Amino acid sequence: MNQTDPITAAMLRNGASGLAGYAASDLLQSSPHLKQALATQAFSHWQGVLRSCMEELAAALAAGRPQFFTGHVGWLQSLLTARGLPPSAVPCAVGCLAKVLAAELPADSGTRAASVCQDALRALDGPVPELPSFLQADTPHGRLAASYLLALLEGDRARASRLIMNAAAAGSTVPDLCLQVLLPAQQEVGRMWQTDEINVAEEHFATTTTKMILAQLRQVAPVRQPNGNTVLAASVMGNQHDIGLQVVADFFEMDGWKVIHLGSDMPIPDLVQAVESYQPDLLALSVSLHAQLVALADTIQAVRRGEHGAAVKILVGGQAFAESPDLALSLGADGYASDPLAAVAQGNLLAGAPT
Repeated sequence: MNQTDPITAAMLRNGASGLAGYAASDLLQSSPHLKQALATQAFSHWQGVLRSCMEELAAALAAGRPQFFTGHVGWLQSLLTARGLPPSAVPCAVGCLAKVLAAELPADSGTRAASVCQDALRALDGPVPELPSFLQADTPHGRLAASYLLALLEGDRARASRLIMNAAAAGSTVPDLCLQVLLPAQQEVGRMWQTDEINVAEEHFATTTTKMILAQLRQVAPVRQPNGNTVLAASVMGNQHDIGLQVVADFFEMDGWKVIHLGSDMPIPDLVQAVESYQPDLLALSVSLHAQLVALADTIQAVRRGEHGAAVKILVGGQAFAESPDLALSLGADGYASDPLAAVAQGNLLAGAPT
Protein backbone atom coordinates (compact mmCIF):
# COMPACT_ATOMS: atom_id res chain seq x y z
CA MET A 1 0.00 0.00 0.00
CA ASN A 2 1.55 3.29 -1.13
CA GLN A 3 -1.68 5.29 -1.20
CA THR A 4 -1.85 8.04 1.38
CA ASP A 5 -4.76 8.12 3.83
CA PRO A 6 -4.75 11.48 5.62
CA ILE A 7 -8.29 11.05 6.94
CA THR A 8 -7.58 7.84 8.84
CA ALA A 9 -4.25 9.29 9.95
CA ALA A 10 -6.01 12.33 11.43
CA MET A 11 -8.51 10.13 13.27
CA LEU A 12 -5.65 8.11 14.76
CA ARG A 13 -3.80 11.22 15.93
CA ASN A 14 -6.91 12.81 17.41
CA GLY A 15 -8.02 9.64 19.20
CA ALA A 16 -4.59 8.30 20.13
CA SER A 17 -4.92 8.46 23.92
CA GLY A 18 -8.41 7.00 24.12
CA LEU A 19 -7.87 4.22 21.59
CA ALA A 20 -4.52 3.34 23.17
CA GLY A 21 -6.28 3.14 26.54
CA TYR A 22 -8.88 0.71 25.17
CA ALA A 23 -6.15 -1.45 23.67
CA ALA A 24 -4.10 -1.38 26.88
CA SER A 25 -7.10 -2.50 28.91
CA ASP A 26 -7.79 -5.37 26.51
CA LEU A 27 -4.12 -6.36 26.58
CA LEU A 28 -3.92 -6.54 30.36
CA GLN A 29 -7.15 -8.52 30.57
CA SER A 30 -6.08 -11.04 27.93
CA SER A 31 -2.43 -11.25 29.10
CA PRO A 32 -2.43 -10.85 32.90
CA HIS A 33 1.26 -11.83 33.10
CA LEU A 34 2.10 -8.48 31.46
CA LYS A 35 0.24 -6.71 34.24
CA GLN A 36 2.16 -8.63 36.88
CA ALA A 37 5.49 -7.72 35.25
CA LEU A 38 4.86 -3.98 35.70
CA ALA A 39 2.57 -4.00 38.76
CA THR A 40 0.68 -0.72 39.34
CA GLN A 41 2.32 1.02 36.37
CA ALA A 42 1.15 -1.57 33.84
CA PHE A 43 -1.77 0.38 32.39
CA SER A 44 0.06 3.72 32.02
CA HIS A 45 3.08 1.93 30.54
CA TRP A 46 1.10 0.08 27.90
CA GLN A 47 -1.11 3.05 27.12
CA GLY A 48 2.06 5.05 26.43
CA VAL A 49 3.55 2.28 24.31
CA LEU A 50 0.37 1.90 22.28
CA ARG A 51 -0.03 5.66 21.91
CA SER A 52 3.42 5.78 20.31
CA CYS A 53 2.29 2.94 18.02
CA MET A 54 -0.80 4.97 17.09
CA GLU A 55 1.33 7.99 16.23
CA GLU A 56 3.64 5.85 14.11
CA LEU A 57 0.67 4.20 12.40
CA ALA A 58 -0.83 7.60 11.66
CA ALA A 59 2.45 8.72 10.09
CA ALA A 60 2.61 5.54 8.01
CA LEU A 61 -0.92 6.03 6.67
CA ALA A 62 -0.43 9.75 6.03
CA ALA A 63 2.72 9.07 4.00
CA GLY A 64 1.46 5.88 2.36
CA ARG A 65 4.45 4.02 3.84
CA PRO A 66 3.24 1.04 5.91
CA GLN A 67 6.88 0.00 6.32
CA PHE A 68 7.22 2.84 8.83
CA PHE A 69 4.90 0.99 11.20
CA THR A 70 6.42 -2.41 10.48
CA GLY A 71 9.87 -1.06 11.31
CA HIS A 72 8.61 0.60 14.47
CA VAL A 73 6.97 -2.58 15.74
CA GLY A 74 10.13 -4.59 15.10
CA TRP A 75 12.23 -2.00 16.91
CA LEU A 76 9.73 -1.90 19.77
CA GLN A 77 9.89 -5.67 20.22
CA SER A 78 13.69 -5.56 20.39
CA LEU A 79 13.55 -2.67 22.86
CA LEU A 80 11.01 -4.17 25.26
CA THR A 81 12.69 -7.57 25.11
CA ALA A 82 15.96 -5.85 26.08
CA ARG A 83 14.11 -4.32 29.04
CA GLY A 84 13.13 -7.78 30.25
CA LEU A 85 9.60 -8.22 28.90
CA PRO A 86 8.74 -11.45 27.07
CA PRO A 87 9.12 -11.46 23.25
CA SER A 88 5.37 -12.13 22.97
CA ALA A 89 4.48 -8.81 24.64
CA VAL A 90 4.60 -6.61 21.54
CA PRO A 91 2.72 -9.04 19.26
CA CYS A 92 -0.01 -9.30 21.90
CA ALA A 93 -0.18 -5.52 22.26
CA VAL A 94 -0.31 -4.82 18.53
CA GLY A 95 -2.92 -7.55 18.10
CA CYS A 96 -5.12 -5.85 20.71
CA LEU A 97 -4.58 -2.51 18.99
CA ALA A 98 -5.68 -3.98 15.64
CA LYS A 99 -8.91 -5.30 17.20
CA VAL A 100 -9.70 -1.94 18.83
CA LEU A 101 -9.08 -0.02 15.61
CA ALA A 102 -11.26 -2.38 13.58
CA ALA A 103 -14.07 -2.01 16.13
CA GLU A 104 -13.86 1.72 16.93
CA LEU A 105 -13.00 3.43 13.64
CA PRO A 106 -15.38 3.83 10.69
CA ALA A 107 -15.45 0.67 8.57
CA ASP A 108 -12.98 1.53 5.81
CA SER A 109 -10.56 3.31 8.12
CA GLY A 110 -10.69 0.56 10.72
CA THR A 111 -10.06 -2.14 8.15
CA ARG A 112 -7.15 -0.25 6.65
CA ALA A 113 -5.48 0.53 9.98
CA ALA A 114 -5.96 -3.02 11.28
CA SER A 115 -4.50 -4.42 8.05
CA VAL A 116 -1.28 -2.45 8.54
CA CYS A 117 -1.09 -3.79 12.10
CA GLN A 118 -1.52 -7.36 10.88
CA ASP A 119 1.20 -6.89 8.24
CA ALA A 120 3.56 -5.68 10.96
CA LEU A 121 2.75 -8.72 13.09
CA ARG A 122 3.52 -11.09 10.23
CA ALA A 123 6.96 -9.47 9.92
CA LEU A 124 7.82 -10.42 13.51
CA ASP A 125 8.40 -14.10 12.69
CA GLY A 126 11.76 -15.41 13.83
CA PRO A 127 14.16 -14.61 16.67
CA VAL A 128 14.04 -11.14 18.21
CA PRO A 129 17.13 -9.19 17.06
CA GLU A 130 19.14 -7.22 19.59
CA LEU A 131 19.33 -3.45 19.24
CA PRO A 132 22.73 -2.89 17.63
CA SER A 133 25.47 -0.77 19.16
CA PHE A 134 26.42 2.41 17.31
CA LEU A 135 30.13 2.05 18.17
CA GLN A 136 32.72 0.36 15.96
CA ALA A 137 35.56 -0.84 18.17
CA ASP A 138 37.62 -2.07 15.20
CA THR A 139 38.59 1.45 14.04
CA PRO A 140 40.75 4.12 15.72
CA HIS A 141 37.85 6.56 15.83
CA GLY A 142 35.56 3.80 17.09
CA ARG A 143 37.92 3.07 19.96
CA LEU A 144 38.11 6.77 20.73
CA ALA A 145 34.31 6.90 20.77
CA ALA A 146 34.25 4.02 23.27
CA SER A 147 36.74 5.82 25.53
CA TYR A 148 34.76 9.04 25.21
CA LEU A 149 31.54 7.21 26.12
CA LEU A 150 33.20 5.71 29.19
CA ALA A 151 34.25 9.17 30.36
CA LEU A 152 30.67 10.35 29.93
CA LEU A 153 29.27 7.42 31.89
CA GLU A 154 31.77 8.05 34.68
CA GLY A 155 30.74 11.70 34.87
CA ASP A 156 34.17 13.00 33.91
CA ARG A 157 33.55 15.99 31.67
CA ALA A 158 37.16 17.18 31.78
CA ARG A 159 38.49 13.79 30.64
CA ALA A 160 35.91 13.59 27.88
CA SER A 161 37.00 17.00 26.63
CA ARG A 162 40.69 16.11 26.79
CA LEU A 163 40.16 12.96 24.76
CA ILE A 164 38.55 14.87 21.91
CA MET A 165 40.72 17.98 21.95
CA ASN A 166 43.93 15.92 22.16
CA ALA A 167 42.77 13.94 19.14
CA ALA A 168 42.14 17.19 17.27
CA ALA A 169 45.62 18.44 18.20
CA ALA A 170 47.08 15.14 16.99
CA GLY A 171 45.61 15.55 13.51
CA SER A 172 42.05 14.20 13.56
CA THR A 173 39.83 16.56 11.59
CA VAL A 174 36.84 18.24 13.18
CA PRO A 175 34.41 16.56 10.73
CA ASP A 176 35.86 13.14 11.53
CA LEU A 177 35.64 13.73 15.27
CA CYS A 178 32.04 14.90 14.96
CA LEU A 179 30.82 12.19 12.60
CA GLN A 180 32.89 9.21 13.75
CA VAL A 181 33.25 9.88 17.49
CA LEU A 182 30.80 12.33 19.04
CA LEU A 183 27.64 11.49 17.11
CA PRO A 184 28.03 7.67 17.35
CA ALA A 185 28.77 7.99 21.08
CA GLN A 186 25.70 10.15 21.53
CA GLN A 187 23.58 7.66 19.58
CA GLU A 188 24.87 4.93 21.87
CA VAL A 189 23.86 7.04 24.87
CA GLY A 190 20.37 7.19 23.38
CA ARG A 191 20.27 3.42 22.90
CA MET A 192 21.40 2.86 26.49
CA TRP A 193 18.73 5.22 27.80
CA GLN A 194 16.01 3.49 25.78
CA THR A 195 17.02 0.10 27.15
CA ASP A 196 17.15 1.39 30.76
CA GLU A 197 20.93 0.90 31.02
CA ILE A 198 21.28 4.56 32.06
CA ASN A 199 18.84 7.05 33.54
CA VAL A 200 17.66 10.49 32.46
CA ALA A 201 20.29 12.29 34.56
CA GLU A 202 23.11 10.34 32.92
CA GLU A 203 21.67 10.98 29.45
CA HIS A 204 21.36 14.72 30.16
CA PHE A 205 24.93 14.89 31.43
CA ALA A 206 26.22 13.16 28.29
CA THR A 207 24.22 15.44 26.02
CA THR A 208 25.28 18.70 27.68
CA THR A 209 28.92 17.54 27.70
CA THR A 210 28.82 16.68 23.98
CA LYS A 211 27.32 20.09 23.21
CA MET A 212 30.12 21.75 25.17
CA ILE A 213 32.79 19.81 23.27
CA LEU A 214 31.18 20.61 19.92
CA ALA A 215 31.55 24.28 20.84
CA GLN A 216 35.22 23.69 21.73
CA LEU A 217 35.86 21.97 18.42
CA ARG A 218 34.20 24.81 16.56
CA GLN A 219 36.81 27.19 17.99
CA VAL A 220 39.72 25.22 16.51
CA ALA A 221 38.09 24.26 13.20
CA PRO A 222 39.36 25.83 9.97
CA VAL A 223 36.82 28.21 8.43
CA ARG A 224 36.51 29.20 4.79
CA GLN A 225 36.08 32.82 3.73
CA PRO A 226 32.48 34.08 3.98
CA ASN A 227 30.49 33.18 0.86
CA GLY A 228 27.70 35.69 1.44
CA ASN A 229 25.00 33.09 2.06
CA THR A 230 22.91 32.60 5.21
CA VAL A 231 21.37 29.38 6.52
CA LEU A 232 18.69 29.27 9.18
CA ALA A 233 18.66 25.89 10.97
CA ALA A 234 15.96 24.50 13.25
CA SER A 235 14.34 21.29 14.44
CA VAL A 236 10.64 21.16 13.62
CA MET A 237 8.02 21.57 16.31
CA GLY A 238 7.98 18.48 18.52
CA ASN A 239 11.56 17.47 17.73
CA GLN A 240 13.55 17.77 20.95
CA HIS A 241 16.81 16.55 19.39
CA ASP A 242 19.32 19.12 18.20
CA ILE A 243 22.86 17.75 18.53
CA GLY A 244 22.86 16.58 14.91
CA LEU A 245 21.45 19.95 13.92
CA GLN A 246 24.24 21.71 15.83
CA VAL A 247 26.80 19.71 13.83
CA VAL A 248 25.04 20.72 10.61
CA ALA A 249 25.11 24.37 11.69
CA ASP A 250 28.80 24.16 12.60
CA PHE A 251 29.69 22.54 9.26
CA PHE A 252 27.88 25.29 7.35
CA GLU A 253 29.75 27.93 9.36
CA MET A 254 33.06 26.18 8.67
CA ASP A 255 32.16 26.32 4.97
CA GLY A 256 31.78 30.10 5.01
CA TRP A 257 28.06 30.49 5.61
CA LYS A 258 26.45 32.84 8.10
CA VAL A 259 24.46 30.58 10.45
CA ILE A 260 21.28 31.35 12.38
CA HIS A 261 20.88 28.30 14.63
CA LEU A 262 17.48 28.25 16.35
CA GLY A 263 17.74 24.83 18.01
CA SER A 264 15.04 22.32 18.87
CA ASP A 265 11.23 22.28 18.88
CA MET A 266 10.62 25.52 16.98
CA PRO A 267 6.99 26.72 16.99
CA ILE A 268 5.78 27.25 13.44
CA PRO A 269 4.73 30.94 13.78
CA ASP A 270 8.09 31.89 15.31
CA LEU A 271 9.99 30.03 12.61
CA VAL A 272 8.01 31.79 9.90
CA GLN A 273 8.78 35.14 11.52
CA ALA A 274 12.47 34.23 11.71
CA VAL A 275 12.56 33.40 8.00
CA GLU A 276 11.00 36.76 7.14
CA SER A 277 13.27 38.64 9.57
CA TYR A 278 16.64 37.03 8.79
CA GLN A 279 15.86 36.37 5.09
CA PRO A 280 18.14 33.33 4.77
CA ASP A 281 19.19 31.80 1.48
CA LEU A 282 18.55 28.35 2.92
CA LEU A 283 16.24 26.94 5.58
CA ALA A 284 17.53 23.66 7.08
CA LEU A 285 14.95 21.62 9.02
CA SER A 286 15.59 18.53 11.14
CA VAL A 287 12.99 15.76 11.64
CA SER A 288 13.76 12.83 13.96
CA LEU A 289 10.53 10.82 14.03
CA HIS A 290 7.98 9.82 11.41
CA ALA A 291 5.29 11.34 13.62
CA GLN A 292 6.94 14.75 13.09
CA LEU A 293 6.46 14.66 9.31
CA VAL A 294 3.04 16.30 9.72
CA ALA A 295 4.71 19.17 11.58
CA LEU A 296 7.27 19.42 8.78
CA ALA A 297 4.58 19.65 6.10
CA ASP A 298 2.69 22.28 8.13
CA THR A 299 5.94 24.21 8.66
CA ILE A 300 6.81 24.26 4.97
CA GLN A 301 3.31 25.36 4.01
CA ALA A 302 3.41 28.18 6.57
CA VAL A 303 6.87 29.31 5.46
CA ARG A 304 5.80 29.37 1.81
CA ARG A 305 3.01 31.82 2.63
CA GLY A 306 5.57 34.45 3.62
CA GLU A 307 7.05 36.96 1.18
CA HIS A 308 10.62 35.70 1.62
CA GLY A 309 9.57 32.17 2.51
CA ALA A 310 7.89 31.74 -0.86
CA ALA A 311 11.30 31.61 -2.54
CA VAL A 312 13.71 30.39 0.17
CA LYS A 313 15.32 27.03 -0.51
CA ILE A 314 14.36 24.38 2.04
CA LEU A 315 16.64 21.47 2.92
CA VAL A 316 15.48 18.70 5.24
CA GLY A 317 17.22 15.84 7.03
CA GLY A 318 17.04 13.57 10.03
CA GLN A 319 16.27 9.99 10.95
CA ALA A 320 12.65 10.28 9.79
CA PHE A 321 13.86 10.19 6.16
CA ALA A 322 16.35 7.33 6.52
CA GLU A 323 14.06 4.80 4.83
CA SER A 324 12.28 7.15 2.44
CA PRO A 325 14.40 10.13 1.36
CA ASP A 326 12.05 10.69 -1.57
CA LEU A 327 9.42 11.96 0.87
CA ALA A 328 11.30 15.24 1.22
CA LEU A 329 10.24 16.57 -2.17
CA SER A 330 6.66 15.37 -1.80
CA LEU A 331 6.36 17.34 1.45
CA GLY A 332 7.48 20.55 -0.25
CA ALA A 333 11.22 20.65 0.45
CA ASP A 334 13.78 21.47 -2.24
CA GLY A 335 16.29 18.87 -1.12
CA TYR A 336 17.30 16.19 1.37
CA ALA A 337 20.63 15.43 3.04
CA SER A 338 21.53 12.21 4.82
CA ASP A 339 24.32 13.67 7.00
CA PRO A 340 25.98 17.01 7.85
CA LEU A 341 28.57 16.86 5.06
CA ALA A 342 25.86 16.08 2.52
CA ALA A 343 23.80 18.97 3.95
CA VAL A 344 26.56 21.47 3.19
CA ALA A 345 27.09 20.07 -0.30
CA GLN A 346 23.35 20.11 -1.06
CA GLY A 347 22.96 23.56 0.49
CA ASN A 348 25.67 24.94 -1.76
CA LEU A 349 23.91 23.49 -4.80
CA LEU A 350 20.54 24.88 -3.80
CA ALA A 351 21.88 28.34 -3.01
CA GLY A 352 24.32 28.46 -5.92
CA ALA A 353 27.26 28.97 -3.55
CA PRO A 354 30.82 28.20 -4.70
CA THR A 355 32.16 24.81 -3.54
